[in-house]
Formats: sequence, structure tokens, C-alpha cells
Amino acid sequence: MISTDFSPEMVDVSRANGQALGLTNVQHRVMDAENMDLDEDSVDGVVCRFGYMLMADPGAALKETRRVLRTGGALAFAVWSGADRNPWAALPGMTLVQLGHAPSPEPGLPGIFAMGNPDRIRELVSDAGFGEPAVEEITIDWRYADSDDLWDTLTRITGVLAQTINALPEDDRQATRAAIMQNVAQFRDNAGSYTIPGSAWGVLVH
Repeated sequence: MISTDFSPEMVDVSRANGQALGLTNVQHRVMDAENMDLDEDSVDGVVCRFGYMLMADPGAALKETRRVLRTGGALAFAVWSGADRNPWAALPGMTLVQLGHAPSPEPGLPGIFAMGNPDRIRELVSDAGFGEPAVEEITIDWRYADSDDLWDTLTRITGVLAQTINALPEDDRQATRAAIMQNVAQFRDNAGSYTIPGSAWGVLVH
């Protein structure tokens, strides 16, 4: 088994997690998915979780996946669906744009919703040389105990969103928090907890 990432830091985290689980059959390698240091027809299957949408050229990455995958091997991957199905990320992102802390997203650039259209998924997969993919929506509920829990998640594990928020001066950060909480208030219940929906596309192809 080979576990890869473009970021050396992420590979280090994966290696540490594997060691903690006692896994001994995993290679941990820094690798560019658009130009993989692997032979043709050298792997039995590929799994990619929330990766292709963030790549500069997902089409090239999928073609590389097809190249290294043995005949009959399967590719399974997940990408987030559209912004309208993912207010947990779209509303905070929209708030940052409204406040002038982030630019408006440009169509076609890498990002969390770059492969949110299932027709685009099918086109990319087909152009890479795969057969017709099975595409299934996976719905998620993000649950937060209170606004502190929601804010902690946003500022720790939401990638570019977290980086943007954490780079703000303290006054701007607190104003941003207030604006985000106002925009997600529709998902707050009487007890003060939040349930915010999300959606991803699960894709399986041979």
C-alpha cells in the first residue's frame, strides 16, 4: 500500500498515524498526482479523498491515475458538491468575501467546489480514459455544540478558510466571527447548537 500527498507535512502526519495504528505494510511518499513516480499498470486500486478538486489540473491527475492503474483496477474518490449544498463552508467563505478579506472565487480555479458539478466529473473521468463512473451523493450533517465549537472548527481544520481567518488582526477576526455567526444563525437550534448540512460526490470507476 502506498500513501501519498503533495505536502511533506501531510505525509509526515500520515506516517505518524500509521505508526500509531501499528501498520507495517504502508509506504509513505511525497508525490505529485499530476506526475506520479510510479510505473504504468503498477497499482491495483486508487482511493483519493477530497483531493482532485484542489489540484491545478485534475484532468492530468486523473490521466496519471489511469496510467498507473492496472487493467480492471478501480478508482474511488470523493469531492465536495456545489456551494449550494455545503453552507458549512460556503457561508463562512461568502462572509470573508463580503467583508473584503478574500477575493471572489474564480470559475475554473482549484478549490473546494471546483468539481461540484457531476457533469464535469463525468467529463474529466471520461477524458482520462475511464469508463462511465458511478456518481452518488453523500449527505453529511456537521454538528457543533455551540458557537465556540463551530468557530474552533473553522479556525483549525478548514484549510484556506482557517488560514485567512487566522491571518486577520484581532479586531477584524472578532468582527468576522460575529458576521459568520449571523449568517449561519438559521442552522442554530433553541439550545444553541448548530446542525449545518453538507454534501459530497462519491465516485467509483474502472
